[in-house]
Amino acid sequence: MSVKRMVTKLALAFAAKKGMEVFRGAGGMSGIRDMLAGNASPETQRGGMLGRIGGTRTSDSGGLGNILSSLGRAGSAGGSEAGMTGQISPINQSLGNLFGSLASAFDERKSPASVSDALNSEFDTTDIQSDAEAKTIIRAMVQMAQADGHIDDAEKSALFDIMHDASPQDQAILQEALSEPVNPKAIAADTPQHARKEVYAAALLIGNPDQPQEKAFLQSLASALELTTRDVEALHTAVGKSYLA
Repeated sequence: MSVKRMVTKLALAFAAKKGMEVFRGAGGMSGIRDMLAGNASPETQRGGMLGRIGGTRTSDSGGLGNILSSLGRAGSAGGSEAGMTGQISPINQSLGNLFGSLASAFDERKSPASVSDALNSEFDTTDIQSDAEAKTIIRAMVQMAQADGHIDDAEKSALFDIMHDASPQDQAILQEALSEPVNPKAIAADTPQHARKEVYAAALLIGNPDQPQEKAFLQSLASALELTTRDVEALHTAVGKSYLA
């Protein structure tokens, strides 16, 4: 499993955990798990989950339906991760494009292309270049998801069901991230200089700056990563999230 695919699945799973309406209608964590495993009923795929979360948008790999289809069709064998026919999955593209597709799919008021362009212009790297970067991105997402509480055993079980095709090494990274306490300073200490904005954006993608505990986490992470006010505001603007101030 590629790290980008793992990041995508985590983003979708954590969005489900946070109770977004489209996921509640799709059956929450178990619905996401069934969709990614290819077990969703034809009715769910046609008129339920895919219909509610943007499965008809095909021009630019946007819509959670297309992203989910891309992941489901890839299967456990890896290899081709293309989604719809003739369409390039965002998980084969740059980090900016991946985050842009996800951000737009969560909030369809923004086009994937516009979000991707904005993020690509801010990011200092276009891809995950090392295990260190991969781990800090995963840790930032996990800790963001835990900032307003915790991830219980049932949710952990669902996460590992979703990650069934991950390598033992990738599953170990996730298990380690789930086990450590929320500590944005520790994440920042392990983040390579050129990956600071990418790590922050990964947390922001599933975070809600309007929620006090999540806002506090983002503030601490931004400070620990030594991001400027301008850097943070640009990333929030790109993904359509409220500013921290």
